[in-house]
Amino acid sequence: MKKKLIALVCALALAVGLVGCSLSTPDSVGTIGEVDIPSGLYLLAQFDAYQTAADLASDDQDATKVSSFLKATITVDDATGETAVVSDYVAQKTLENLESYAAIETRFDELGGVLTPDEETQADSYASQLMEQNGDLYKANGIGLDTLKRFERIKSNDLLEMCYGTDGETPVSDAELTSHLEDEMVYIRYVVVPLYNTSTFAFADNDQSAQMLELAQTAAESCNVATPDGASAQTSAFSAAVAAALPDIYAVLDGEPSSDASSLSTALLGSDNINTTFSEEGTADAVRALKPGEAAAVQYSSYALMILVRLDPLDADTLDSLRTQALSDMKSGELQDSIQSYGAQLPHALDSAAMKKMPASKIKNEK
Repeated sequence: MKKKLIALVCALALAVGLVGCSLSTPDSVGTIGEVDIPSGLYLLAQFDAYQTAADLASDDQDATKVSSFLKATITVDDATGETAVVSDYVAQKTLENLESYAAIETRFDELGGVLTPDEETQADSYASQLMEQNGDLYKANGIGLDTLKRFERIKSNDLLEMCYGTDGETPVSDAELTSHLEDEMVYIRYVVVPLYNTSTFAFADNDQSAQMLELAQTAAESCNVATPDGASAQTSAFSAAVAAALPDIYAVLDGEPSSDASSLSTALLGSDNINTTFSEEGTADAVRALKPGEAAAVQYSSYALMILVRLDPLDADTLDSLRTQALSDMKSGELQDSIQSYGAQLPHALDSAAMKKMPASKIKNEK
């Protein structure tokens, strides 16, 4: 009879959206500012903090073995060599995550923010997708669908626009945004050429890769001899040069390009995007050094090269159409810093006893 009663209580707890099936799990761990922190949000913040630590694990550390990994030491800053014990790092990151959540909700309310029904629907839909994809793992860590919905709605709060947009609290002027677009970002049109035969999947060896890159560079250089003025003309010249060169490039691996191989894609890259997109040594700097209208071929990755032309973003597109991405690149870091600082300064009324009932040692880090 006792076992049946416990099972019934657990079932009721799940039905009303509580986290986990433990009688000792509290409803809330307290407040930060005026924002209540339900246990589900605490567990999600802790789980995310653990994943951040896991990403810093060395090759000989196994983050799926939670108890032992929490006792390990990780390097948290490669530049300075700073290290931390994982348990301390997770505790600090958990608090920072909670402070960020509370700050976002508080600032959103202060600025009069209201999610539209469409924004709520999109956030809830994405939360449902996350639960469908990783539901077993979330449930094992006491994280329910309601918690994910709340988190996705927090992420949907468009504080960037409310703080720095045209009608924002401290708006960025068109002149500032234009300067950032032209000086700090790179707008490119490009094609990616695989370094393998697309029919047989035979990879190019070093000599073949070098030959393909040389042919691609010759095609790019042909655009730089007399590049026409204007993004449209530059794109046309680049597209023609690429289409003419691709058959010879693919032939190195006894292949031939598909009918859409020369179709151009477009990307507007900020400084961080450039570094992550072009991870091969020296490639990011080479792309940055291009002037509008200049084309180049670069090693994109171990399995592909890229032929690209840099364009003046405001010749190729309008400021309004690029505004959101440029504003994000320009101000996202500043916004994140201000949110973290704001959250840390809010009054904290967290219940340490409640949090101790949900220790990081209980995290499940494998499906």
